[in-house]
Amino acid sequence: MSERPDAVPEGELTISVGGTTLVATDAVLAQAEMLRNAQVQAGDWQSRVESIRQLDLGGVWTWTPEDPSLTLTWAGVALGQLEERTGDLAASLTDAAERYGWTERAVMHMAVLGSAGLGYDLGRFRALVFLLAAGPAARGALAWRAWNSHHGSPGIDYRFLTSPAAVVLTKLIVTSLDDVAAGALGVPLPIDLLLGDSGLGLVGVSTTAVAVLAAARSRGLFREGPVKVATAGAATSATPPTGVGDLAARIPKAIAGQPQVLIENYGTPENLSWAVYVGGTIDWNAVATTEPWDLTANVTAMAGQNAGSLQAVMQAMHAAGITAGDPVVIAGHSQGGLVATQVAASGAFAVRAVVTFGAPESRVSVPSGVATMTVEHTDDVTTGLGGASMVQSEDRITVRREAFFSAEPPAGEALPAHHLDTYRETALLIDASPEKNLTDFRDTVTRVLGSEPGDAVLWRGIRLPERPTPR
Repeated sequence: MSERPDAVPEGELTISVGGTTLVATDAVLAQAEMLRNAQVQAGDWQSRVESIRQLDLGGVWTWTPEDPSLTLTWAGVALGQLEERTGDLAASLTDAAERYGWTERAVMHMAVLGSAGLGYDLGRFRALVFLLAAGPAARGALAWRAWNSHHGSPGIDYRFLTSPAAVVLTKLIVTSLDDVAAGALGVPLPIDLLLGDSGLGLVGVSTTAVAVLAAARSRGLFREGPVKVATAGAATSATPPTGVGDLAARIPKAIAGQPQVLIENYGTPENLSWAVYVGGTIDWNAVATTEPWDLTANVTAMAGQNAGSLQAVMQAMHAAGITAGDPVVIAGHSQGGLVATQVAASGAFAVRAVVTFGAPESRVSVPSGVATMTVEHTDDVTTGLGGASMVQSEDRITVRREAFFSAEPPAGEALPAHHLDTYRETALLIDASPEKNLTDFRDTVTRVLGSEPGDAVLWRGIRLPERPTPR
């Protein structure tokens, strides 16, 4: 069931441990952990040397140069110095990571606050902005049409979309949309800031998505409906995933007409455990079709409502035989990652671990005790569609990497950093890292799913046609 490449790609991982301000590369955190282990070992050996010296001296201290215990004394002093220095170095690395984390969060908080004010002002003066922009926009449209008629459409340069700057800008724009609405409605700015992302977070991206749905559905767009699921072929044998790379490799690719969910079971009938893999968006049409993994489900999920893709995954899990008490590991890419966290947040299943790749899901509150790993490319603009989240779960590990830091994005591709194959490369880097938070997550997956072979079944969800409204 895997499509893992043999070679581990190059790249640097940055790890943020949710609930704290710890932010650093995996190499720095691994070195800090190594130094802490060295500190413990040095202290242990110092105790052993002192015990041996006491046995040799019979507990009596002598200062003669011929005293054979001097070597042990010097060794004990050296080990004590090593214990102190390794402890100081580990503390310094951790302190640096915490300072970096504080700085990063402070800068993002200031940026969110600034974008909120800007969005509020834009809403307040929307009419003026519209009038000022209408003339230049009309002239620009006429110029564009004239250019096309004489020269044809110029090539589109997508490189800016594949950049960290575009991701940050997208987060701020999405986060400030509710502030635009507050300004337009005349809500006092202090109230807007108190309720919004820079304050209590009661109003934000989900509120905006709800408003979008309300406006669009009156025009026949984004209309969700019931779904049904069915197996797509017979069960095949499967071996338990041993790391994040295996989890990413088994997520179904977003292909029209193909299964969107893979479910594996392991263990015995009396003690089953499960792995669930959810694919990304397939159809980007704003008019809902029979494909539940579409733009309609994306917006519905962002609004916190019952998206067709979420319905399909929950139905497939029930139909596969997963009970409320069975331990589950769930992984998803893009929309599938958002759905994966919503399954965990629902409490309908005993999800023990969830990992997402390129999903705008950072605002979904996963229950305490669920090991959560969010994998994001800092040049994947899709991750910015969830806005800038100021609150993180204690159990969430966020792993970031710039996919095209040392290489040019493929020409003509709008979102290459969002591709599942690109995230599979990052997953291999995660497995190759010795950083403790990452190894602990892999251990959790192994502990839940075990090592014995099991079965795998593909599932396909279909949205049912909308029933005509009776007259």
